[in-house]
Amino acid sequence: MTINRLATRTRRRSACAPAILIASALSLWSIPVLAQAPPERLSDKQVKTLIDQVDEGRDKFEGNLDSEFKESMLRGPSGETKVEGAVQDYQDSTKKLQQRFTSDYAAGAEVVAVLRQSNAIGTFMQGSPSVMKGRTEWDRQTANLKHLAEAYGTTFPIPEGATTRRMNDHETAGAAAAIANAADRFKDDIDNDKTLPKYEREAAQKDVEVLIKLADAVKDRTNDGKSATAELRQLVEQVATVETFIGAHPMPSLSNWQAVQTSLVKLRQAFGLST
Repeated sequence: MTINRLATRTRRRSACAPAILIASALSLWSIPVLAQAPPERLSDKQVKTLIDQVDEGRDKFEGNLDSEFKESMLRGPSGETKVEGAVQDYQDSTKKLQQRFTSDYAAGAEVVAVLRQSNAIGTFMQGSPSVMKGRTEWDRQTANLKHLAEAYGTTFPIPEGATTRRMNDHETAGAAAAIANAADRFKDDIDNDKTLPKYEREAAQKDVEVLIKLADAVKDRTNDGKSATAELRQLVEQVATVETFIGAHPMPSLSNWQAVQTSLVKLRQAFGLST
């Protein structure tokens, strides 16, 4: 091969390189970015177990601290306090959380108190030697705290000014039941709309019946303390199917359908799904 031919091939390859890179980049851009799925919603029983684990972790951490360390000072948002006093306050808060959490009360305020106190202790422990007594126990406690924060829609360390959100099983199941009841009334609205051809009314009613069954499934599984995330996702998709019908067929009244949507927003929040 002559030098001139080799140079010509080299120039052609160099000219193609940017085009290949651009094509590769465009192909990557065309791939949809999958949103990270929220964590599985925990049942009341699971959250209660998690709260117990936080208190147990706190007890093990406290039990491994030496007396000399308990006499030292801990710096927090409100100033300095003796470690012994902070540890006692921490114990009071975890015990209060255990007592206050019930099927009727999610104890969000108590969770915030525990997480904020944990922030101060965690900051202190991070600046302490890794061989310090209680360090291993605190690392394990940190894992418990992260799970607790996740169950309440936040993170640990908890950000300044952050709030928590959790709907317990009874309230969550109630939102699903409200969807089923409103959807059942909406099915009657469809049947009463005589401007719709019969075949369209029947098809729409069947779609609503599927929606009702899914809402009932979410309600029943939640009441039984079982995971209902898969059923909720199917419910959301079925609501979208019915909404497509509504968009193509204006109806005289949509008050019952609006009630479905209102309760669905609440249910999605209970499962940590964006609205």
